[in-house]
Amino acid sequence: MPKLHEITEGWVKNRAVNDAAFKNAKGLSDKNKFLTHCVSADESLIFGECAGSGKTPYSASVDFSADPPVSRCSCPSRQFPCKHCLALMLDFVAGKEFASAEIPNDIAQKREKLSQRAEKAAASPAKPNTGAAAKKLKKQQEGLALAEQFLRDIFSRGISAVNPAAKAQYLALAKQLGDYYLPEPQAIMNAIIEAAEDVSEHPDDAETKRIIGLCVRLSTAVQRANAYIAKKLESGEVLPEDDPMYETMGGVWKLAQLRDLGLVRMDVPLVQLAFVFFDDTLHKQYIECGFWIDLNTGDIFRTENKRPYRAVKHIAKADSTFEVCTVPELCLYPGGLNRRVRWESAAPSGDVTPEICGKILSLAQPSIAEGVKLAKNTLKDPLSAGEATVLLPFTAVEFAEDGHGVLICGSERIALCNTNTTHILKLIAGKLSGGAMLCNLCYLPETHRIVCEPMSIVTNEKIIRLNDTEVVRMSIHESIRIS
Repeated sequence: MPKLHEITEGWVKNRAVNDAAFKNAKGLSDKNKFLTHCVSADESLIFGECAGSGKTPYSASVDFSADPPVSRCSCPSRQFPCKHCLALMLDFVAGKEFASAEIPNDIAQKREKLSQRAEKAAASPAKPNTGAAAKKLKKQQEGLALAEQFLRDIFSRGISAVNPAAKAQYLALAKQLGDYYLPEPQAIMNAIIEAAEDVSEHPDDAETKRIIGLCVRLSTAVQRANAYIAKKLESGEVLPEDDPMYETMGGVWKLAQLRDLGLVRMDVPLVQLAFVFFDDTLHKQYIECGFWIDLNTGDIFRTENKRPYRAVKHIAKADSTFEVCTVPELCLYPGGLNRRVRWESAAPSGDVTPEICGKILSLAQPSIAEGVKLAKNTLKDPLSAGEATVLLPFTAVEFAEDGHGVLICGSERIALCNTNTTHILKLIAGKLSGGAMLCNLCYLPETHRIVCEPMSIVTNEKIIRLNDTEVVRMSIHESIRIS
């Protein structure tokens, strides 16, 4: 958690739930809407009054004694922090005068209550309810039988048989899965139903293959979930364990659970190699995904900020990071390659220097073949996203006249996907003299080949993010200027 005097405008922007909230806050700050500015003697709290549309100003405060900081405001907004709290922080960053003042009684009382709750929780931690966990597993077992029924019906009647009447019946069946704590199978079922109806009206081979892939994914999820539940009920060890099936079946991990399982690393230096945004239509949510390298081990991790469609206005966007970050406690989700990670706090620990770039290059896979070998188990798993992110070494990137690209490392070669990032890579390929590429390896069933989707380039001097056109533009400009 940063100290009050360490916050920047960029940090405040990252706290905003959306761009509109930050823009509105910037407007309040620029127009000097705050009537009073106060700061506590220990600089743990800023507070003040902001003119609003009514006669009574809004009382806003940001409490830096908590991690993360707690924003409070008397306005009716359901966004946290609201535009008034954001504007208050922007005023502090801008160097506006804040008078020293005592901490208001109501905030002191709220601090005391939070402290008492924390002490109570530490003194008597909640005991896991094994009975409730077993009951939930049995309920999920019943729901999985419904999913199996759906698959049997689809396989016997055929995808093209999903007419409007059948669709209504299937959607009702999928809706029932929500009562059995199975959101992931439910999401896959809904995707199959919607796509199958379209194919029944407008036949399409590629879409049919995609539906078959979804059916395989659902079938695999059901089989593994049944085996997982049977094993746990038989052994009596019904609480979550280090197994990705818990999340596949709809479980939501808490950091405390990950700590209890020992899924933590301490004082981890991380560098973000890529940052992407995508629309996860299967689960009806937007995801901002960061890809990070552990400078101690070379592991490629990912962070995910999930924003469901229906709550997108109330969840802050994640943003890219261009500094080395040291994470005091890194929590790892169960999984294999590219495990998801989370943390409660991280501190910037310096710029990405040539020395850091050299360290990253030393952590790349020894060869393209080794990177592909590492990724194969993930690519074969029907429950995976069909991608595996690895850092591959290269000596050159070449493009043929027809536009197809290839990554080269000595005598090894791997084809590049035809994506936007590949088109951007083409602009700078001639300027590259080797390095490492962070890429998604994908398996193409129609050609039975593994291909590479470029995400970023690591050279001896810097990291070039291929989904950031401004970074690439500057890289091209610098290369031309130097040469």
